[in-house]
Amino acid sequence: MAVYLDSRNAFHRDGSANSLECPHCAAVAHMSLIASPDFAQLKALRPNETGLVLSCDSCNQPVFLRYRVREYRGDQIEFYPRAQEVEKPPESFSFNYLPEKVAAYFKDALGCYSNGLMIAFPTLCKSTAQAVFADLGERGKLRIFDQVAEVQKLGEIDDTTFNIVRRVIFDSETNNADPLPIVTRAEAAVLLETMKDMLYQAYIRKGKLRKALSMRRFFAEQAEPHPDESFIVRAMDQDKTRT
Repeated sequence: MAVYLDSRNAFHRDGSANSLECPHCAAVAHMSLIASPDFAQLKALRPNETGLVLSCDSCNQPVFLRYRVREYRGDQIEFYPRAQEVEKPPESFSFNYLPEKVAAYFKDALGCYSNGLMIAFPTLCKSTAQAVFADLGERGKLRIFDQVAEVQKLGEIDDTTFNIVRRVIFDSETNNADPLPIVTRAEAAVLLETMKDMLYQAYIRKGKLRKALSMRRFFAEQAEPHPDESFIVRAMDQDKTRT
């Protein structure tokens, strides 16, 4: 895989994927190159990193990528093939059935995750969990403990990673001598999905089920004849029989 800029300002991404997840519309779409660095300027300044601008073919919004320079040569500048996305798609989640305080903490946690703030992210996840436990009480916390343990089993997550997740969610006391861990991106991804599952099981599943049952009951009651209407129908049938 070769990624380089030649002396004619032509940017080459031989073998690189031309489709990315757009940070604006969240579609996995083809990206068209619309602006690349100037060869002469890069040669003169010799920065360690540079960037280019793509356009999402789905929504036509600009998408920025950053490349690290591997080597400056006479007629081309070679880059490391893996680009860093400057903007990432925002994490989405349904907050409809969450208590206000829980939703507020988790919205900020999602913002930290999307922007790569790996110190703030576990802290806000812990604040979210504490708000949930305060809302549901001790029995609710015990139920969530079992649900979180099931996530590890279903996801086949290794103990080292999941111990970090448990510590963030369930450790009630942290102090300066034993602060929350700075998680890696991979560990943060596991923590994120565990938090989403925890909130879904605690609030969203129940809310959706109750709403569905309420709608079913409403339409069932509409279909049932009213007792007075049933009496009138029977009376009319008897009249027809007599005649």
